[in-house]
Amino acid sequence: MNTRVHITVDTEFSIAGAFDDPRACAPVGPPAVYCEVDGRSQGLGYLLETLAHYGLRATFFVEALNTCHFGDGPMGAIARRLHEEGHDVQLHLHPCWTYFEREDWAARLAADPPNDDITRRSPGEIVRLIELGKAAFARWGVRPPTVLRTGGLKVSRPVYEAMHACGMTLASNVGLAIFRPAETDLHLYAGRHEVAGVTEIPVTTYEDLGIPGRPHYKTLTVTGSSWPEMRALLQDARRKGVSDVVVLTHPFEYVKHRDITYERLYLNRVTRRRLDRLCRFLSSEPGFEAVCMGDAALDEAARRDNTLLSVPPLYAAGRMIVNRLNHAVMWP
Repeated sequence: MNTRVHITVDTEFSIAGAFDDPRACAPVGPPAVYCEVDGRSQGLGYLLETLAHYGLRATFFVEALNTCHFGDGPMGAIARRLHEEGHDVQLHLHPCWTYFEREDWAARLAADPPNDDITRRSPGEIVRLIELGKAAFARWGVRPPTVLRTGGLKVSRPVYEAMHACGMTLASNVGLAIFRPAETDLHLYAGRHEVAGVTEIPVTTYEDLGIPGRPHYKTLTVTGSSWPEMRALLQDARRKGVSDVVVLTHPFEYVKHRDITYERLYLNRVTRRRLDRLCRFLSSEPGFEAVCMGDAALDEAARRDNTLLSVPPLYAAGRMIVNRLNHAVMWP
């Protein structure tokens, strides 16, 4: 069986400091996704162009609760475009956007600050959030979502129980180096797993620069992981028979910005090169298959292949240097 590789894209708007200084700052909508440089979309546009060039599809986790502030129009247009271009459109939830349900939200900030952690919501509230997201998809006119990714990869068992109650059968909520759930049975590195009637396909977490007795973990992202690491992980997954490898990215990772307004943007050549090499590899390398989470072909019994992959320490050290330099340098 081919090693299945999921390119997953969290597609979301930005609070942009509105909760810190509501008088001076306002949330940013489509510019945080399109990321235009000289009139051309170098965020979502660049992603779609690269995927099309290599004949690949991706799973776009589209954040739906921003409708509490922006209404249906802005993200609805993005979701429809993704659907029309043949990509897999699934549900992403950042609960902090529901803070805008109250007209007096700015006055409440000091006494009742926003909460973006879904694990701190009651089971009934989690169900409400999922249903709000599903209702947004229905209003947008795209296929009902079957897969959920929670904001910040924050997750707990009640999230899966709420998903099951809402008829959602697949999830990609776990990324251990980003958020480590309290429940040890959710410490999932790779593969696919059954949790409360839901199949979880975690964002792949691997070991990089650990020392004996003190492992160090990294979750697989385009912005955080170098291409040599990605290639080594894919090859390690193939050797060890890991069924699924999941890569996480965002449209805004392909530009650099000096502030939170998304007005002064520059190309991020490092992340662009990583995405291009990953897509080229998946389009040509035998034994690997780029897949989407919502595809019917993935509806199979979960396999608990919780293998911890690893990369050579030299690759990790090189990535740390490149990422540090890339963060420090701006160029047009």
